[in-house]
Amino acid sequence: MSKQKDVQHLAYVDIQHDALAVFDDVEQGVVLREDIWISGYKAGSTSVHGKARVDFQEGGGSTLTSREGVEVDRISKTNFVVSVPKLGVRNVPLKFPKHVIHPPYKKSSPLDPPLQINSLSLNPKSAHIVLGGPDGYAIIVPTSSDSNVEKDSVRLKGHVGDVRDVKWFPSGEVILTASSDLSLRVFGRDGINPRTFKGHTRAITSTAILGVGKQIVSGSKDGTIRLWDVGRGTEVKKWIVEGKKGVEAVVIVEDEEGLRALGLHNQERAMLVGTHERIWVQPFEGEGWWASESEEEGHMVCLAYDAESGTVVTGHTNGVSAIQDITTLSKDAEIKSITRIRRNHSPIYSLAFGLSATHEEGSGAREGRVDLYAGTAAGLPCHLTLGKDAEGGYVAKVEEEVAGWEAVGVECFAVGKDGVWCAGGEGGLRRY
Repeated sequence: MSKQKDVQHLAYVDIQHDALAVFDDVEQGVVLREDIWISGYKAGSTSVHGKARVDFQEGGGSTLTSREGVEVDRISKTNFVVSVPKLGVRNVPLKFPKHVIHPPYKKSSPLDPPLQINSLSLNPKSAHIVLGGPDGYAIIVPTSSDSNVEKDSVRLKGHVGDVRDVKWFPSGEVILTASSDLSLRVFGRDGINPRTFKGHTRAITSTAILGVGKQIVSGSKDGTIRLWDVGRGTEVKKWIVEGKKGVEAVVIVEDEEGLRALGLHNQERAMLVGTHERIWVQPFEGEGWWASESEEEGHMVCLAYDAESGTVVTGHTNGVSAIQDITTLSKDAEIKSITRIRRNHSPIYSLAFGLSATHEEGSGAREGRVDLYAGTAAGLPCHLTLGKDAEGGYVAKVEEEVAGWEAVGVECFAVGKDGVWCAGGEGGLRRY
C-alpha cells in the first residue's frame, strides 16, 4: 500500500505578465512612472498583493521601489528576485523569456480563440521547433535570431483534427505527428508526408520514437498502445490497457537500471502508461500490471520519467504532482512511497525534466538534484528541484518562477542546450 498521503504545499509568486513592457515605456519616457503588481500565495496563509513603482531615471534607465509587503530587485533585463517576508518567501528568482516567437497562424474567424499549442519538439540537429495545435495545425518554425518566421516556417498539412503530439526523429530530418483524427503521420522537413498510420479508434494522445526511428509507439484514448514499423507503414503489435482505460501519456523505459527496478532486466524496453486513474506498466513482452493505486482525488493528465535519477512524476487535475521512485512501480513493490506537492488547485497540464548531467558541463554540480518544469491550466509555470529525504521520499523546492504568462494553460515544455521552451494557450513560443 502507499504511504505519505499528505501534500507538501509550496508557496509561489506571480508578477504582472507584461511587466517588461512597463519598464520599456518608462525608460523610453512614454510615461514617467507606473506600477507593476506582484502577488505571493501560500496554503493556509492570506495572500499578499503588493506593488513596485517603476520611475524614470534621468540619464537613462529606471528605478524600482517595492511596497505593500513585497520586495523586488531587477537583476537584469529579464531576471528578477522576489521576496514576500510575510509568507516566508525569500529571494526567489523570477525569469521572463529571453526570446518569444509567434508562429504564423490565421484564425478562421475573428471569434476564434488564439492559437493553442498542444505540443512542441526541439530539432536535435538545427535551430528549429516543430509544434502541433488545433484543427490539424502543425508547423516547423525556425528559432535562430536572424530567421524570418513568416517566410522560413514550413506547414505540415494532412491532419484534420487537433495535433496532440509532435516529435523529431533523432536524425533531425523527419517528424512524427499524432492527432485526434485517429492518425499518425511522418513528415520530412520539406513538409512532404510519405507515411500515414491508421488503426486507433479514438484520439491519439502520445507517441515515442524507438532507437533511430525504425519503429514508433503510440497511445490512444481507445485504451491501446501500438507499435508501428515506419519503413513498411504497418502495425506490428498492439497492447491493451486493462479495462481499456484511455491512455494520456506513454513513456519508454529502456535504461538498464530502470528495467531492473521494474523487475524486467531481461527485456530491452518497457512502457509506463499514464491513464486518468493510475500508471499501467506494459513490458514489450508479457503481461502488464497496474503499478499504482487509484487513490488520487484528481485525474492524471501527464507523466514524466527521468532515467538518470529513476524519478517518475505524474500531474493531476487537482493541482497535485505525485513523485515516486521507479522502484515503487514494480509488480512486487509492497511499500509505494509517494510524495505529493501542490502550489495551487489548478490542473497540472505539463511536466518535463531538465537535461541530464551528461548534457551539461560541470555535471557534478547537479549531483543529488533533479530539475523539473511544471505548467498548469492557469499558467504559472515554474522550475522545481527535487531531492531525496532520509525516508526515500522527495523534498521539492521552487528554484525559479517562470514569468510572462497570463492565466492560460501551459501545455508543453522542451528542454534544450539553449534553454527551456514552453508554449500553450497564448500561442507564443517562449525561451527562458
